[in-house]
Amino acid sequence: MRKSLILISTLALSLGVAGAQDTAPVTSPVPVTITDVPAGHWAKDAVDRIVQCGLIQGFPDGTFRGNENLTRYQAALIFYRLLQTGALSTCGMNQQDMTIVVNGMQEVSTEMAAIAGRLTDLEKLNADQQARIDALEAKINEMGSAASGDADTAALIARIDVLEAAVQNIPAGPVGPAGPVGPAGPVGPAGVAGVAGTTTTVTPAPITPVMPAPSTTVVIGEPSTDMSMASAKSLYAGISGGVHFVDATNPCLNKAQKGNPPINLCVTAGAIIGSTSVFGPIGARVAAEYQPGYNAIHADVNATYNINAGNLHPYVGAGLGLTSSQSRTGATNANATDTYVNALVGLDFRITDSIAAFVEGNGRYYLSNKGYGTGLSNARTDGTGGNRYDGVTNVATVKNTKGFGGAVKAGLKFYF
Repeated sequence: MRKSLILISTLALSLGVAGAQDTAPVTSPVPVTITDVPAGHWAKDAVDRIVQCGLIQGFPDGTFRGNENLTRYQAALIFYRLLQTGALSTCGMNQQDMTIVVNGMQEVSTEMAAIAGRLTDLEKLNADQQARIDALEAKINEMGSAASGDADTAALIARIDVLEAAVQNIPAGPVGPAGPVGPAGPVGPAGVAGVAGTTTTVTPAPITPVMPAPSTTVVIGEPSTDMSMASAKSLYAGISGGVHFVDATNPCLNKAQKGNPPINLCVTAGAIIGSTSVFGPIGARVAAEYQPGYNAIHADVNATYNINAGNLHPYVGAGLGLTSSQSRTGATNANATDTYVNALVGLDFRITDSIAAFVEGNGRYYLSNKGYGTGLSNARTDGTGGNRYDGVTNVATVKNTKGFGGAVKAGLKFYF
């Protein structure tokens, strides 16, 4: 029974029941119907029991309002009904149970009194603190009033006012540069289509073809008729292939001709590097050729004179050279060096401003005839053909006279 009373009292206080009225209580329970506590609610039974006992009557509109807070006035009214009206007697409680409830209320009253005392102390402490705050604010106001009357403070305030006025009157600075132009906006919707016109036959005017302007751009590897930039490039390097003319008594022999009749031509391959303009039209160049026959090497240095005639560039030149080849002596694998004076004539054909094809003829006057690479006569000094060894020094007695030789070659030059 004690547990039931405690449950009823706890539900009445902790659920925030707002069933008390401001009117005077009645002496007997009045049947009340609560409309806002639905069936199946977890506190439905407790609410009905408290209403049945007369402790709660609800609000005038018949609502219980269980989620609202309970005021002190409402709690006082509930306790008053509990203690004075004997409302619990209608709930089947005897005098012993009523005594237990009264004792419980007295215990709660004691605790509430203690809490009320603590609240009173807190209110007094808050009042004291507010008094001290008011005193501090009054002191601050007095200090401000005293400071406002000081001459130095007044002067300082006046200077601050002057500075504020000067800052406000500072003229605006120059306008900065305009920012970048933003992107173009979207194209608007197309307009309404116009009224269809009548069909008219129009004879087109004769069209005069417009010829494109000649291009001055020259692409390497493509033919071009404009060589205006060719003369600006004078340095070149090139490759060549050709033949060297030899005497009938000194035919050319090499591995490629093995088993074939000797011929009076020796195949050569070479390289060349130079400039067409060292001093005006006078240039210089170095050329070298390798001749497999007799393992000969020809190298010469020449001065050239160049003529610019559009795509054709004829030139002439002269210089000195050396030929290193197999010696005519009887020593095995011996080499000999012969010098020659070189004269040349050639022609460049400019394919582009950077590439030219050339053909060239060389006339060589040998100052000696020690090696087979000269291509000169191989006759003996006694008038008979072949070499004769004396049997003592094992040196061939050969014709060692000066003589002319010649060569032709062709190839490509690359200008830069």
